[in-house]
Amino acid sequence: MQSIGERLEDARKRKGISLREASEATKIRTDFLANIEQDRFDFKLPEVYKRGFIKNYARYLKLDPETIVTDYNAHLLSRSANNPKISSALFGSMEMNTSPEDHNAEASYGRISAAPSSAKVNADTDAEEPVQTEQESDKVFYLKAGLTAIAVIALIFVIFILIKALLSSGADPLPDAPVADQTAAITATLESNTPRVPPSVNESITLIASGNVYVLVKQRDDNQELFRKTLSDGETVKISKKGPIDILFTAGEHLVIVNPAGDKLRPKGAGTAKISIP
Repeated sequence: MQSIGERLEDARKRKGISLREASEATKIRTDFLANIEQDRFDFKLPEVYKRGFIKNYARYLKLDPETIVTDYNAHLLSRSANNPKISSALFGSMEMNTSPEDHNAEASYGRISAAPSSAKVNADTDAEEPVQTEQESDKVFYLKAGLTAIAVIALIFVIFILIKALLSSGADPLPDAPVADQTAAITATLESNTPRVPPSVNESITLIASGNVYVLVKQRDDNQELFRKTLSDGETVKISKKGPIDILFTAGEHLVIVNPAGDKLRPKGAGTAKISIP
């Protein structure tokens, strides 16, 4: 007749399951399963855990768990006959106390008290499934996985913000960006001092940079973009236009505009602004 371990091992091998796969499915350590299959039940665990492991393993392999546990109890009984420690753990200790005062009694047998040992195990009580320690380890694992996922999401969010900030640093000024106070004054001066030129005539303006300044020039009638660039110190560019134009810039203190009439215009304030030239 096959032993408990042999039956479990044969059932596992018939299903083509490795010890590692069985351990992952039952949440029982691989070395414990190997000891059970080798009928080595002396690993250091309370009997309630050993019974729970054996029962869970048998159920996983589609064997009758009650039969396997019954055979395991019989195995312990057979060992207890030769090992007083196992017998004490299974059935408790028996103390024979004879009373010294009853010397004249015709039949003095003493008193017998059954004191259950602290290591007593109830063979009829099924082990908790899954074992509490394994539940706690699973909780710790899921907690760590959750914290790791949150950290990864936070890192991705930070990287996204940094990329967006880098891209936006070189973006065009918004059309509705706040316009400096000097814009109206420059526009009014140009309109009052510069004679109107028919829109069909091609004209040109000149941009002179005294420092780094980002400039965007758009034709107002058809919204055509005539120029877009960051000018460096000393750089000059001539732009042809047809009709009124809007000039947006980021650093007015570094920009001089020469209009079609040859007048040099310099924004009175610093920072981002927009002016219009007819």
